[in-house]
Amino acid sequence: MEQQNFRLTMFFACFAHAWFHVLVALFLTLVLVLEPIWQRPYDELIGLWTTGALLLGLGAPLAGWLGDRYGEAKLIIVFFFGIGIATIFCGLSSGPIPLAVSLSLMGLFGAIYHPVGTAWITKHATVRGRSIAVLGIWGSIGGAAASLIAASLADLFDWRMAFVLPGALAVLAGCGLTWAVATGRIVDRDSDALTEPEPSKGDVRQAFAVLAVTMSLTTVMYYAFTTMLPKWLEREVGASLGDGLFGIGAVVTMVYLLGATAQLVGGHFADRGAAKQVYVASYGMKLGALLLALTVGGWPVVAMAVVVIFVFDIAAPVENVLIARFTTSRRRGLAYGIRNGIAIAAGPLGVQMVAWLFDEKTGFDNLLLALAGLVVVTLAAAIMLPNARTEVNAAGA
Repeated sequence: MEQQNFRLTMFFACFAHAWFHVLVALFLTLVLVLEPIWQRPYDELIGLWTTGALLLGLGAPLAGWLGDRYGEAKLIIVFFFGIGIATIFCGLSSGPIPLAVSLSLMGLFGAIYHPVGTAWITKHATVRGRSIAVLGIWGSIGGAAASLIAASLADLFDWRMAFVLPGALAVLAGCGLTWAVATGRIVDRDSDALTEPEPSKGDVRQAFAVLAVTMSLTTVMYYAFTTMLPKWLEREVGASLGDGLFGIGAVVTMVYLLGATAQLVGGHFADRGAAKQVYVASYGMKLGALLLALTVGGWPVVAMAVVVIFVFDIAAPVENVLIARFTTSRRRGLAYGIRNGIAIAAGPLGVQMVAWLFDEKTGFDNLLLALAGLVVVTLAAAIMLPNARTEVNAAGA
């Protein structure tokens, strides 16, 4: 019974993560279809997502707290129905104002997933690092497939159905999860499945002081690099890919999917008690990768981009494991919610760094040097993490 509970929980959590990334990215592709239909400029239409994107971060701490208080499965049900219906409303919108309201609702309900879904899995998993890594990879798959799904549905039907059909699938998933909870096939846990020694209050305070710094700076760096990535690849290999955006888009998708496999590596080491070690080492690898990126050009840039994404993604499950290690199950959703709030707040700075430091002649050299400098600061902070005996017992579970 316990194993069935975990498997179903993992299934719904992974699908929710993948479909979250699909739904929140639909508009970013479909806006290109709406431009000629509504006769509105791109900059005006893309701004309709601003409030929704903001609510994704602002709503996360509250969502995490609600998950802690009322149960993660119940909040994921709300997520499925809320974001699904909001997405359907997007497809039924008659103009920019109704669409902006629907996108805002999508952001509000979308804020539920990351803090609640991650807390859901860390509470149920006995092999925590691997489970979080698999969860992360499904999110990467959803993000990579989102543009293709939006474009395919718009071509087969129209832009409205490109919203309505994915939204309907989310509602259907909500019905399935409701049935699983109502029949007792999924039951929320009151405490963690994985038993660990209680960290001291001093270690908890030190860990979160350090993680506040590392998570903020890492978010800035990641947003900066992923913002520059399409342009970097276009400058280096765009001439070999022909006209249009499909070639660059395909290469960028491949880079993200290959880099995402690093999460399995990070989760593997976290499960063997090396969470701090691999977390610190990941910043050393980031520093080497960013400095090496300054020296390559042409097609080797594609391989270099995979390496950079890989060394960023390797730390993602480890960071989630560390947060779980230094929080109680009663407050974990709130902790992940605060983490997501930090990400939303810090992300725009990374985007702005690209605007500040890009040079038409030297390309992204100045930006890569600045990111390497931030890595040095982050590495110094990561070394200050208290030692965490994470998931040693899980390896034999």
